[in-house]
Amino acid sequence: MRPSIRLVATGLLALCACSGSPPPAPAQPEEPAAPPLALMSATVITKSCPDVTKANARRAENAIRKLAEPCTKVPGGDARFIATLSPDGRVELDASEGDPNGGTVPTCVVRNQLSHKVILRKPCVFQVLLEERSIAAPPATPAEPATP
Repeated sequence: MRPSIRLVATGLLALCACSGSPPPAPAQPEEPAAPPLALMSATVITKSCPDVTKANARRAENAIRKLAEPCTKVPGGDARFIATLSPDGRVELDASEGDPNGGTVPTCVVRNQLSHKVILRKPCVFQVLLEERSIAAPPATPAEPATP
């Protein structure tokens, strides 16, 4: 075989060896899992609220619930404390009755304005339980194209 034909034959073999199957398509990255959602629930139990009309008792309970509204997380998953509405408009927060080490008042409650506008003759005392539960976020759905 002549050197020029050998060179052409070698070049064709090299081209054939390189033109195998196409390179694999790059793997599409998996969608990151959505972080779990925190679901907060507040339970308010009236311990004592003497000499109060039914409407004012409901307003007092709503005032306590508003204290817990900004809470999106609670250290340790739950918090128990006593909230007292005073006739002078103050809200006092304390650890659970009978167990000074058992109650926790989360900072999200303390950051609120600790006052109320419920008309009371005597203090109203409430036991408050805040509970945090984690739930899985629903999978993301692809955005629908906008229609003009």
